[in-house]
Amino acid sequence: MRKVLVVLLAVALSLSTSMIIRAFAQSAPGSGQGFLIDKHMAAHLNCAACHTESPPHTAPQMATCLGCHGGTYDKLAATTASDQPNPHASHQGPIPCASCHHVHMASQTFCNSCHNFDMTTP
Repeated sequence: MRKVLVVLLAVALSLSTSMIIRAFAQSAPGSGQGFLIDKHMAAHLNCAACHTESPPHTAPQMATCLGCHGGTYDKLAATTASDQPNPHASHQGPIPCASCHHVHMASQTFCNSCHNFDMTTP
């Protein structure tokens, strides 16, 4: 009887978590439109994983992004070294992630504010 109760509790918890994730997916701005929010939700990240305020109203700090994406700006630049030009090896130095990568709307290529590079920013 105790094992059955534990199994039922585990199933209920799993279903509850799944329902919460689906509810978050439907309420996050830009969700379902192919923006980066969809990839973050697929990784089971909630708002608090990136944003420190609730409700969120500003982009996360670069250190927050680098916590999952590279660790340091130099390491991130090394992962994109084969891209020419390397978007993370700018002559302007480290550029805040949110200058290009917009999680809740279409991203843009900050470099193309001055240049005309043929690159796509995820």
